Amino acid sequence: MKKKFFFFDIDNTLAVWPDGIIPASAQETLDTLKANGHRVALATGRLQKDAKRFADLANVTDFVADGGKSVTINNEIIFMEGMDREACVRYITHLEERGLHWAVTDVNELVRVTPYETVLQWHPDWDVFKTVYDPTFDYRQVEHFYKIYAFMTPEQEERKQVVHMTTDLIRYGENCILFEPMVKAEGVRRMIAHYGMKPEDVVVFGDGYNDLSMFSPEWLNIAMGNGREELKAAADYITSDCKRDGIYEACKNFGWI
Repeated sequence: MKKKFFFFDIDNTLAVWPDGIIPASAQETLDTLKANGHRVALATGRLQKDAKRFADLANVTDFVADGGKSVTINNEIIFMEGMDREACVRYITHLEERGLHWAVTDVNELVRVTPYETVLQWHPDWDVFKTVYDPTFDYRQVEHFYKIYAFMTPEQEERKQVVHMTTDLIRYGENCILFEPMVKAEGVRRMIAHYGMKPEDVVVFGDGYNDLSMFSPEWLNIAMGNGREELKAAADYITSDCKRDGIYEACKNFGWI
């Protein structure tokens, strides 16, 4: 059997969100793929530090994180960069001019920082990041923007005529809009180049909007049954739901396990 390189999104692909529980059949499939000589990696929008926490649980040492903007191989970061700095500064200035509050993650830690004390009140139960209030925080001095959180109601968004930094945004909990990189295929290409493998050797699994950035005609694209309709339309194969043995079903169907 020709050896493949598998890349699995985490939330609602490999693990059931928000609890992050990997179905037993999915974990057994990952272990069997590796035992059969295939390579296995994660590919997630999570911050590298957050992805590392999950990779340890899944017994995986290679992963693309930060939506494609970081690559970790054998648990060592070989590449990591933030979003376009100038675009981030312009966007936060845009929010400031409209009196809207924000927070940023500017280090590889499970932390977001904000100069607005009111942001401390926003903390969904499923969110693992700690919010730090720093009234002296100056976004113009930030070197790396890994995530930006913009806080506004839909009414404020319309009335204040907010022009977002990009259309690639995530409605993240109540009255919060999250921006993070969505270029997963870039990270996949960096990793396969490191290992000297070819695009045709790649298989990717995903479910969400940001996984569209990982689907490519260069390799095999598999959507979960619980995935977004846009992703299913772009998929080469649609498997069962994440919590209904979807990872196992696809890998069994193609004879990889």
